[in-house]
Amino acid sequence: MTEGGMGEATRPMPPALWAQTLSGTPVLDRKIGGVAPASVRRWFNVEPDIDQPALDHHYLSVHLGGAKRLCRRGEGAVATRDIVLGAHSIVPAGAAFRWETIGPIDFVHFYFAPKLVDHVVASAFDRDPAHVFVREALGDMDPMIHTLAINLIDELSHEGCQQAYLDDMLHLLLCRSLRLHSNVRNDTARARHALAPHRLKRALDFIEAHLAMPIGVSEIAQASGMSRFHFSRMFQQSTGRPPYAHLLHRRIVLAKALLLRSDASLTAIAAQCGFSNASQFSRMFKRETGATPTAFRNRR
Repeated sequence: MTEGGMGEATRPMPPALWAQTLSGTPVLDRKIGGVAPASVRRWFNVEPDIDQPALDHHYLSVHLGGAKRLCRRGEGAVATRDIVLGAHSIVPAGAAFRWETIGPIDFVHFYFAPKLVDHVVASAFDRDPAHVFVREALGDMDPMIHTLAINLIDELSHEGCQQAYLDDMLHLLLCRSLRLHSNVRNDTARARHALAPHRLKRALDFIEAHLAMPIGVSEIAQASGMSRFHFSRMFQQSTGRPPYAHLLHRRIVLAKALLLRSDASLTAIAAQCGFSNASQFSRMFKRETGATPTAFRNRR
């Protein structure tokens, strides 16, 4: 939703089709998420004036590259803002705008299907989606949205990024965006409960049995017999950690044991612990322990 514009009163367009009309190829173009995927696209140096038709997805745009002036025309109004680095805008599905930018062109879009937003509204906020609407925003600043967006971009830039980690960050990004730019917080949510013991046991057993597999939060939730978004917050209520954090913790525990009791290569240990390669394993191990796998092994 950052640099984009006024469209015809026609059927809303999929974001991927609109992307083909822009003057440059996105430097990042990925689908992420489990049960209901979202899309992420990032552009540098496209044309400063962009027509954005009505889209069939809501989207969050995070403005990067530096300060700029942004003019948005459409939906019966004209708005101009001086945009700071890391600010964000929101475009609800069905809104069409023309965007005119003076300054560096660098932005990332996160596209969310209405059914995904409805699912999060119902499961994370305990609200009826029929009574919740997404509000527009232009050049707002929120450190959490900026940080989550940058972390998602960084993780997607690495080969073999962890799907469960992406799922959790995407969930947090969407929840934060809805909290700031919708009416979900007008009502107090119902009490949140921990997982039933048998569901928690299923989830924990599934994690232990699949540490070497590229599983995500969706698969863990399915094993417990719950929807992905309901499961995430209830798992955290029960264990004190989000599902991805627990999965990563168990993988690191296994990796420590293998490093100390065997001379297997980092590549072999990475495979046994569910990491895509030795590079990703080393990066995540150091992030969690403060030491590289080699340095940890040398403590023997």
